[in-house]
Amino acid sequence: MDSPTWQKRQAPRPVRLLLLSMAIGMLGWGLTACSETSGSPPAVLIPSPPALTRYVALGASDAVGFNASISCDGPANAAGTRPQRSEPLDCPNGTGYVPRLARLLPGPVELINLGRSGAVLSPAMQALREGIPANLLQEQVPRIPPDATLITLWVGGNDTNAIVFAAAQRALQGEDPLPFIERQIQQFAADYQTLLQAVRARAPQARLAVANLPNFALIPLGQQQPRGLRQLLALVSVGLSQRAINPLSQEGIPVVDLLCDPRSYRRESFFPGPLADGFHPNDRGYADLAEAFLRILQQPVPPQRHCPPFSEVGSLAPEALAELSSSSFPKAELSFPSPGKP
Repeated sequence: MDSPTWQKRQAPRPVRLLLLSMAIGMLGWGLTACSETSGSPPAVLIPSPPALTRYVALGASDAVGFNASISCDGPANAAGTRPQRSEPLDCPNGTGYVPRLARLLPGPVELINLGRSGAVLSPAMQALREGIPANLLQEQVPRIPPDATLITLWVGGNDTNAIVFAAAQRALQGEDPLPFIERQIQQFAADYQTLLQAVRARAPQARLAVANLPNFALIPLGQQQPRGLRQLLALVSVGLSQRAINPLSQEGIPVVDLLCDPRSYRRESFFPGPLADGFHPNDRGYADLAEAFLRILQQPVPPQRHCPPFSEVGSLAPEALAELSSSSFPKAELSFPSPGKP
């Protein structure tokens, strides 16, 4: 018996499959075209906003911008007052290195400046001389927010002055100051490690950057001191940099190398300034420091091992010590800022 007419006209199976696939493809194209012409926008990936940097600054009068044209404390501040504790200071337009660095950092930045004029590193350093108002370890570290993401630290200027003052007093009494200086450099190095451990415990996710010290015998104020005091300043400041701070780069902590930076010593980095004293940078000096911190954060480079003439301290000759006298200590201040003042 013959097959029905419709069966006779039915295409072979391979042809039927080909026609079916073409139909499905055309249907899909039509749906796509309909979707594209219906006004529905294509999916767009929205980038996530940049992460907030919670930047905490630890330090002394340099952190608050003493001698900057817009300072966070001191007479140059519009309020004319100085904080009594290391509470966060608000000076977003400041020209010290801390607010400058905050403005240079990429993305949104929340600045918490805990610096305080006259502060030293630790209780041991604070005990060297009466009148030192604070130390970072006890006053500033406990105020670090646990969610801080960046911490900068520059400390040692007031510590150098305190060590030199105590060493010079011993020299005036006929005592060899070198063993005392050696003990204090070791103490400073140990206290620095204690502070870093406390910082890591307080803000474990924070990135840390520090700065070493220039040779204080070569900055403008240091050059005004008698030869004996200049040698003490060199021994202490270079010793703290090379033995306590520079080795931190081997622990993965970026170190701004102020000891070997010629800009640390040029007069234009200190003068003119509203409160220029040859010890605190001015706007130009602070701008250089902010740029140095930013550069070391972007590309850490180990500090130089030796950089004459800045790192040369010479020997503490007896004739240099003989120049020390009561006249070497105007107002008992080494001609340097007294404790509790910038």
